[in-house]
Amino acid sequence: MPNAQKFSQLSSLRVKRILRVWHYHTHNRNACLYTVLLSFMHNHAIYDPVFPEVNPQPIPPTPPVGIWVADHFSASYGYHIRRPAGTRDWLLTFTLAGVGCYRLGDQPHLCRAGDVMLLEPGAMHDYATFQRQPWNFYWVHFLPRPHWVEWLQLPLRTAGLRGVTIDDDAMKERIEQAFVRLLHDLHSSTRFQLDLAATALEEILICIAQHREHTSPHALDPRIAAVLQRLNANYREPVTIAALAQQVSLSPSRLSHLFKAQVGRSIIEAMVSIRLHQTERLLKYTSLHIGEIAHEVGFQSASYFSRQFKAHYGLSPEAYRQQQQQVLSGKN
Repeated sequence: MPNAQKFSQLSSLRVKRILRVWHYHTHNRNACLYTVLLSFMHNHAIYDPVFPEVNPQPIPPTPPVGIWVADHFSASYGYHIRRPAGTRDWLLTFTLAGVGCYRLGDQPHLCRAGDVMLLEPGAMHDYATFQRQPWNFYWVHFLPRPHWVEWLQLPLRTAGLRGVTIDDDAMKERIEQAFVRLLHDLHSSTRFQLDLAATALEEILICIAQHREHTSPHALDPRIAAVLQRLNANYREPVTIAALAQQVSLSPSRLSHLFKAQVGRSIIEAMVSIRLHQTERLLKYTSLHIGEIAHEVGFQSASYFSRQFKAHYGLSPEAYRQQQQQVLSGKN
């Protein structure tokens, strides 16, 4: 069926929603296209991910790295997303009602009201509405700020997928209201929209971490927490695993193993991520040269920094700066 005919069958409400999202994301063609395609695909797939059937639906595009994408969906049976290559960012969903189903490998993982699911970057996955009633949920794709790392350590459901159930009604309400603010701020037209949206997401992550602390008080090993604090506070300084291990009275090999098990990445990967986040802000808000920025945050080589930045954000530092300047100039 031609695209025009498919589009004509959409309800007037969905057309309005697509146009509204298009308006919100006109500063970034890729983010806009992703959001419109995701809205358009609703109810066009009949697929239950717990059965090994071939999925006939096209693979939707991965959300653009560095661009916040979030929404509130009430997805009827047939809604299905598959990403065999995963994404370069994190995906968090919070279920209000109905049942969703994630599939990583051959294992299904159901999520019901109050469930928070967190997909790690690079995890191959499918997710879909599981039952006949709509799956009502909030979702957000994001790149974490360095000090959020501790809050992302939810219990592992399987490799690449973490999850926790929020069973306190007051906490569920607070998380829902924070999502409402996140969407409002993300879709505003001010130069501070991403910072405000980040503040709302930070509240969501803190609420989840607080709930975890009450229900399982020693979720993160205090020695790993101390290493994370050291990395965040001293990201400009050279770091060695041996020195960090000595600080927390562990052998280097034991620290490396425990850190990877609890944080989901190696110490060096975490350090690079922290430094890259600082460079992202310097590119966005200063006129420092690329080499100066690399040195400022602790990279010894500008070329190594540029390679790491492109692998993380999908753009070179120069292209990222140009993109952000265009976004900021369009909001002033």
